[in-house]
Amino acid sequence: MAVIEPFRGLRYNPDKVGDPNRVMAPPYDIISGKEQEELYAKHPCNVIRLELGRTTSADTEQDNRYTRSAADLRKWFEEGVLLREEKPVLYSYFMDYKTAEGKQKILKGFLSRVLLEDLDSGVVLPHENTLSGPKADRLQLMEATHANFSPIFSLYSNPGMEAIEILDGSARKSPCIDVTDGDGVRHRVWTVDSKEEIDKIRRVLADLPLFIADGHHRYETALNFRNMMRKITGKTDGRQGFDYVMMYFSNMEEGGLTIYPTHRLVDHLINFNLPSYLEQVAAHFDVRPYSYLEKKKFLRELNAVGKERHAFGLYTGESDDLFLLVLKNMDGIRPLFGGKLSSVLQELDVTILHTILLDRLLGIGEKELKAQSHVRYVKEIEDALHTVNDGDAQLAFLLNGTRVNQLREVSLRGEKMPQKSTYFYPKLLTGLVLNSLDD
Repeated sequence: MAVIEPFRGLRYNPDKVGDPNRVMAPPYDIISGKEQEELYAKHPCNVIRLELGRTTSADTEQDNRYTRSAADLRKWFEEGVLLREEKPVLYSYFMDYKTAEGKQKILKGFLSRVLLEDLDSGVVLPHENTLSGPKADRLQLMEATHANFSPIFSLYSNPGMEAIEILDGSARKSPCIDVTDGDGVRHRVWTVDSKEEIDKIRRVLADLPLFIADGHHRYETALNFRNMMRKITGKTDGRQGFDYVMMYFSNMEEGGLTIYPTHRLVDHLINFNLPSYLEQVAAHFDVRPYSYLEKKKFLRELNAVGKERHAFGLYTGESDDLFLLVLKNMDGIRPLFGGKLSSVLQELDVTILHTILLDRLLGIGEKELKAQSHVRYVKEIEDALHTVNDGDAQLAFLLNGTRVNQLREVSLRGEKMPQKSTYFYPKLLTGLVLNSLDD
């Protein structure tokens, strides 16, 4: 049972910071070093200083990115840069954006605190594995600050749209926050303080599983922090601030979410022979060549065919051709998975790519993927093609996006998708609302 609670969030004081665009930041895990410096220069109170502070060669146990984040948080609260909500609320949070195909969409959801549940409880369901390094980093930040600076992104399934009706009602007012990020996504936030409306939202979601979209490392970190604080304080009643985490909730039935693919670049292949490889591929795939001059047509076909069948793009740079690879028969390749994966996992495009096109035919298996010795990941198709053209990769495999119902099926079975299976869009903005764990 998901326990959702309103909370007294911390928000930037516009009288102190001016234009709110100057104090916001993208999610920490997609920020480059260059972007970090740009955000530092944007405003002395940009949330980057809390979420992803600089490191220096002079850092010590007493003075480092985590202690500086904690000091800035205290200072900004004391100076009125950050203001605490007068009473507990939920926050309606809408994102207006345009897809890569030019379609205008709105992702609708809300922010609240949710009671942390162990991952084997069946209440909060992950779909990917986590790494120890990022969790250690985020735990140090939580230990120093006792705060959440960015929400976990979760999905739920409610065809009746009851919560959406309430959120739409709140959106008839002027938003308390209205900013547009560097990608042109408009982020609007409203407070929901009606006890009746909050209780209805809580009832709607009470018996629904929550699917983690983005934030697996931060959710597991919040669990680790909770367990640590319970040992330190002896408080195990489940009612402390550290028993909760800030989360964004979006209805997967509403249609506002877009899941983009992550394309694969392959290099360091020895004695790779394109005709020989395509001959092997043709045992299980229809191989359809397109001239590079037909790139737009090729990409349309990749998208269109991918709605009904398993389809992949291949570009090598060795010729002027792009290749559309369309799986002939799913049942024909099931024995190649060695009985290790469920049928749900087998039917993911990324699983077929990794198992057949990379592992079986190129010798790039799990060991090589973990070592990052042959495969790199890129979001944009044009970046993938240009990288091959520039000689910085031998092959580019282009994919279609994972569907949200596939994420649901994998998560409900307690299974995990291959690495880089999903890229959820739009991304939540950091700095809209912060959550103190000391409340």
